[in-house]
Parts: sequence; C-alpha cells; structure tokens
Amino acid sequence: MKVVTLMTTYNRNGNTRKIVDRLTTGIKDAEGSNEILYMGDYNIGFCTGCGTCKSGGGCVLDDDYNKLLDKIRQADYFIFSAPIYYGDLAAQSKVFIDRLGSIGNDENLEMKEKKTMIILTHLSSTINDFVIENTHRGIVTANFKVNKILDIGDLLLRTVDKYTEDELEGFEDIGYELEDYEVIPHKLDLENNTL
Repeated sequence: MKVVTLMTTYNRNGNTRKIVDRLTTGIKDAEGSNEILYMGDYNIGFCTGCGTCKSGGGCVLDDDYNKLLDKIRQADYFIFSAPIYYGDLAAQSKVFIDRLGSIGNDENLEMKEKKTMIILTHLSSTINDFVIENTHRGIVTANFKVNKILDIGDLLLRTVDKYTEDELEGFEDIGYELEDYEVIPHKLDLENNTL
C-alpha cells in the first residue's frame, strides 16, 4: 500500500512528525510505504471564491495545488495532518481543505473511495467537537473516505517525547492496520470514532 501524508504544520520535527514516523513504521511493517509531503514546500494560495471550478475541471489558480493533489491521487491511502491553533484548524490547513471544493465538483477529479486518516494535534486537553466534524466534512467534500481520526491533545503538558513506548507502539499498530478501519459516516459519532 502506498501512503501519502500531508503535513500542514510548518514545524517539520514537532509532535506530529514523531507520530507520523511511528505510523510509518507500522505501514512499512505491513509492506507499505509512506511519502511525507510538507505543505510549506508548495506554493498554495487561498481559494478566491471565483466559482470557475463549479463547471468542472478543477481549480484554475496557477499554483502548486493541483500538483499536490496529483501526488495524493497516485497513493492508495491519504493521511491529512493539521495543527489546531487557538481552538480551530490552523490557517494553512484550512487553505488545503477550502481548495478541495474545486475537485468536489468534478467526478473525474474526486478521490473516489480513497481511504483517509485525519490527525489533529493541539496543546489543549480538548477541542470543540465542531473542529473535528468540520475537518471531516471538508475532507469528504472531495469524496475521500475517512476511516480513522486521531485527536491528539495535551501537548503543552506532555509532548510526544514523553509518551511511553507502549503508547508509541500503538501508533505503529494503527499504521499497520490503516486499511482495516471502517469508513466513518458523514455524521460523526465522535465518542466511538476518535482515539
């Protein structure tokens, strides 16, 4: 299985990367691969709301967004990781999701049946359920099939470096079993579908 992970955080070696590294170990144990992409390496502008994509054909903005989507499209599985800043999705993460609407209007461009994991990392002990639901809703706009959500908080008090080896191996297990999780319906059951 070929996995592509999009890191929308600009901290390349932070908590999210450490989690993704452990997921990657599990993916490789299952004889897969994981290509990690950093959104900061791509020139991706804000959606301008021009509406041209509503006629099909994708986004007409002249930047790297379609290049990034092509890499995701070639993978068997997609991992979207995003930090939460001040109680909501970080701006750069939201830019990616906002632009997904451009392929949601063209069935030839949609990510039909591509299973996807969402990773949300934050410093607080909890985040508003709306943030998780809205991120999920944005990802499924392009017909991705989200089958796992990791809500990883309390990182102000306890960074990933302080996780036990058992906790870190739990991420490896998730990576190993990525394809086996059930697709989460559009209306989330947060109690049962987040870690």
